[in-house]
Amino acid sequence: MTKQQSWHTDSFSPPSEGSGEASLLIANRSEIAVRIIRAAQKNGIRTVAVYAADDAESLHVSLADEAVLLSGRTLNETYLNQDKIIQIALKTGVEAIHPGYGFLSENAGFAQKVADSGLVFIGPTPENIRLMGEKNQAFKYVESLGIPILPSFRGTVEELVKHTSEMEFPVMVKASAGGGGKGMVICNSGEELLPALEKAERQAISYFGNGELFVEKYLPRARHLEVQLMADHHGNVMHFFERECSVQRNFQKIIEEAPSPSISEELRNQLTSSAVKIARSMNYRNAGTIEFLLDESCHFYFLEMNTRIQVEHPVTEMITNSDLVSLQLLVAAGNPLPMNQEDIQISGHAIEVRLCAEDASRNFLPSAGKLTVWDFPEEQNIRLETFVSEGITVSPNYDSLLAKIIIRGETRELAIGKIQHLLSETCISGIHTNLSFLTGLVESNAFKENKIYTRYIDENLELINQQVQEKRDNLNKHKLVIAYLIFYFQQKKQPENSIWNQIGFWRMMPQLEVLVEGEKYKCGIENGKIFRINHQEYLVDNWKLTGKKLVIHIDQQAETFLIIEGVGKTLIGAQGFTFELQSNSLLNQAKVDRKNQEPIKIFENLISADLFGRVLKINVSEGDTVTSGQTLLTLESMKTEIHILCAVDAQVKKIHIKEGSTVVERQLLVEIAPSDSPEGGGYSAMNIQ
Repeated sequence: MTKQQSWHTDSFSPPSEGSGEASLLIANRSEIAVRIIRAAQKNGIRTVAVYAADDAESLHVSLADEAVLLSGRTLNETYLNQDKIIQIALKTGVEAIHPGYGFLSENAGFAQKVADSGLVFIGPTPENIRLMGEKNQAFKYVESLGIPILPSFRGTVEELVKHTSEMEFPVMVKASAGGGGKGMVICNSGEELLPALEKAERQAISYFGNGELFVEKYLPRARHLEVQLMADHHGNVMHFFERECSVQRNFQKIIEEAPSPSISEELRNQLTSSAVKIARSMNYRNAGTIEFLLDESCHFYFLEMNTRIQVEHPVTEMITNSDLVSLQLLVAAGNPLPMNQEDIQISGHAIEVRLCAEDASRNFLPSAGKLTVWDFPEEQNIRLETFVSEGITVSPNYDSLLAKIIIRGETRELAIGKIQHLLSETCISGIHTNLSFLTGLVESNAFKENKIYTRYIDENLELINQQVQEKRDNLNKHKLVIAYLIFYFQQKKQPENSIWNQIGFWRMMPQLEVLVEGEKYKCGIENGKIFRINHQEYLVDNWKLTGKKLVIHIDQQAETFLIIEGVGKTLIGAQGFTFELQSNSLLNQAKVDRKNQEPIKIFENLISADLFGRVLKINVSEGDTVTSGQTLLTLESMKTEIHILCAVDAQVKKIHIKEGSTVVERQLLVEIAPSDSPEGGGYSAMNIQ
């Protein structure tokens, strides 16, 4: 029996006593590392995690049977260090390596090194990865099978510019070795091509170490569909139907669902049979996904093949009652797939949302720092896949994904209702997240009526953010105040930090003030049931506090709030939003008003970092004269480039950072001096793009 066949038992049950425990190393981090560990534990396999120093608090470190620190500060020194990871695998005595997604998962050289070291690579063969890893080669191969592709060109920046006259604009510029939305730029005309190519090349070199590009015809209102595959070593190739991933921002998916609501049964059969044909023709092994673009006329085109497990695999698992990661392990052990194609059936509808550390109101600006509140409703049938926990510090050195929230309903309509309810009862604080943005999306008519395409969010971001903000502004703040009062002055019979005890205080009927994010609300309670907020009365007949969840019947309508006691303030979550409340009647929340302070208007000459990140490029030198809108420098945070622009005409006085250096929030970057500003100008010197 070969090493590949013997690293795990054929039955995939926990090894018997004395038989020797199967083991694997996870060459990855974040939620996918946690997912792999749980699948391994389910099957009696010992796990070894690797982690960088800034991931020490990650759940995958504590959940694994053993965790080994990857010394170094950069990705090349840690999660991308092939030799170091293989050495750890050999030293810890594991028999296999699972690469997860991203990082080394689609690196043919790494897969070969793993095999050459006598270890099992949990994934396809190096030849499979190599064939599909280079976009132009993959297109030629798929086209030879009679499957439609979009017209494209490949080469360096200089080579591609020569084909400008042959291109049908708009086009999409992509990194040949790319993925995950990186190194992708839309180009609408020949005049835009050169700067688009240069930007894509810079990102391609930064993220993939390969600056080769290709340009393909761009479909402005395309839908993104993909077929999940699994193939074993015995010639069996099976599909697990399709997912739709059209809800994207900046070419990165944020909501996925299965099955696709956009296709007919006939088109589903065409997509799945095409995907199986590709995999079978190349003698594919393990998990893989064939991605397609669908135009407005329902014509589909091959986009790429991902030779790994994908972020969005849980929605497929939910509708097919399968465990794709366990099947990966089973197949890698040399076992045949334990089912036939007809055994795999669609049941219900699943939706996954990606909860990310980013501020959608500021063009998805990344956010890192301490996660002070991380609270989800404790309900059945919720699948939360994450690597973070309350109190953890979120690093700026990786992508922004914090968690995946997955639900299943018997119908799409029921699934949407479930995810809406779940998001509305989630409360997160400490860093910016896209929670309220996701809530607004799943509540929108565009999503409910399935009118979203891949560029919908990018084209309608301002409108979506406006709708989200309007919902927040229109939320009845009086009910937040009622929740606050019940929590501190009714539910707590002896509020420890109240100036007055409960009975005496409300008997005197004072005009107590509660501040909701600085805005004052006068309130009182009569007979314990009539709440008067800014002279408006509400009937409260009962309430129940369970953990952080407070359910109140206000005017005979049940309202749900999340209450989190903070330092000097209270956080109250409602309908997917979080608000800060406080009152001077609570000693630990009392604020002193400083009146008669005249604002001092000054030129803001100190430009500081608005986030955690790394300096990619400095575009100016000390002494330079800069104009309004000019890029001063470019930062990178969570795989996102952020351009720091000067908001005024000025002169660069001093630069406090260097290219490649790491910056933290509020760190001083650049000092500028006004070139010609009136006294008392009072305007910001920085914009972020």
